[in-house]
Amino acid sequence: MDLHSINDLVDALEEHGGEAVIKATRKKPISSFALRDLYKHYSDNKEFVLFLAQYPLIPSELAETISTELTDEDVEIAQALACNPRAPQQTLNRLGEHPSPAVRLILARNPNVTPKECQQLALDESTFVRATIAENPSLPSYLQFILAADTEPAVKTALAGRSNIDLDVAFHLSQDPSFLVKTAVLNNKEIEPEMFQMWADLDDETNQHLLIRRKEDHPKSVLQSVRYSTHPTARFAAMDLKPLNEAEMLWLAESDYSEDRIYLAKQPQIPAAIQRILAQDTSEKVRRHLADNDALEADIAERIAASHDVQACSALAKNSNTSHEVLSQLCLHPSPDVATLVAYRDDLQDSHWDLLVNNREDSTVAEHIAFQGIEYPHIQSTIAEYFATNDNPSLRAFAALALNQPPQVILTLSQDHCEKVREAAANNPNIPEQALRALIYDTNKEIAEVAEKALFNRKHPTTSSESDDTSDESSPRLTSSPSGSRRKILNKILTFFNE
Repeated sequence: MDLHSINDLVDALEEHGGEAVIKATRKKPISSFALRDLYKHYSDNKEFVLFLAQYPLIPSELAETISTELTDEDVEIAQALACNPRAPQQTLNRLGEHPSPAVRLILARNPNVTPKECQQLALDESTFVRATIAENPSLPSYLQFILAADTEPAVKTALAGRSNIDLDVAFHLSQDPSFLVKTAVLNNKEIEPEMFQMWADLDDETNQHLLIRRKEDHPKSVLQSVRYSTHPTARFAAMDLKPLNEAEMLWLAESDYSEDRIYLAKQPQIPAAIQRILAQDTSEKVRRHLADNDALEADIAERIAASHDVQACSALAKNSNTSHEVLSQLCLHPSPDVATLVAYRDDLQDSHWDLLVNNREDSTVAEHIAFQGIEYPHIQSTIAEYFATNDNPSLRAFAALALNQPPQVILTLSQDHCEKVREAAANNPNIPEQALRALIYDTNKEIAEVAEKALFNRKHPTTSSESDDTSDESSPRLTSSPSGSRRKILNKILTFFNE
């Protein structure tokens, strides 16, 4: 597009608009005479003046002339001049005092601003203007100190991201109470490595956490310093990045702070010698977390199980790696809470059920077993009779299935007011026949059907032999799927309240 006269320029602007003309004349600039004549004859046309203010090759004196004749309402034209690379210093200085913050904001982005404009904008009443000039590459170093003392975090955050930030300013910003400011300065990729080491050694908890997050950008000595921080959260975060050596484990095991010893007790690989130290710790929490560790040594587990440490033994009872021998010890623990936790495990053997049911002095654990719907027919006779008189219907139903239960007691249970007790009695192969005949007329149809089936099996034993062979009466089992679901829910609730 060849534009040599004012007429050609006016026609092009009216036909194509200012932006299109600027694009079309990149290779063939518009004549300076045409630009001056356009403003001389059409200074009252705001669209033409805006075009001149936007034109990147506008003569400097013309830009100055336009700026002197602008009104406060000509914000768009002033913004165009503020970012024009040909705008002279006088124009930029004048725009720095423009009443509109939108104009001053555009000016703060201009890399051609002089120190005078920078100082003017660094003291601007608008936070956005000050934050923008803080990012400007032309900002003199001395103004960084002024902006570092700004009351607005947004200004200091912008300053912290500068590629040429002064080290003294960076240190000042790292002590700022605003987390955003600290984050910005510690994430500045142009900061010298010595600064990171200094921040690690100063023991500021927030800064140490920020250093850990950008661990790949600083020397290993920085992480090593944070590993010995006085702040547990920072110290442990640094330790999580690299496995502990034996010296560090010993340091933690002998620490005066329980947080250190608890953290150590949770580690996946702890030497036996360190475990023995933690097993004798004065803090219940330390011993509990050690007992909950999957890598717990067998002899230490046995020592914990033989103790009266209820918290540690409870954690041991929930530990999925606890051996069957240790579980046997826990079955007879003086605290019923510990034995109850064992009863909710899914990996128990017959010997464990025998200990939980027949070898405890209390009936608390047996009640939990009964409530889960677990059948254990090998209850000792005296214990079965005792359970049969218990007020808990679940425990009476549990006793009604005992193979060693005297017939007279089964007869009594078959007349129990609770339906599940009568149903359990009907399922006992040792129930007297007269009791079965009475249960055939039970008001509960399911109980009547069970009794009728049991009575039929007695008269026709060969018919029921195949079904009897498929059942395994030697081990406890869940009576039904609803009971199994209930057991899982109870297990979760019990685990929650014991943690």
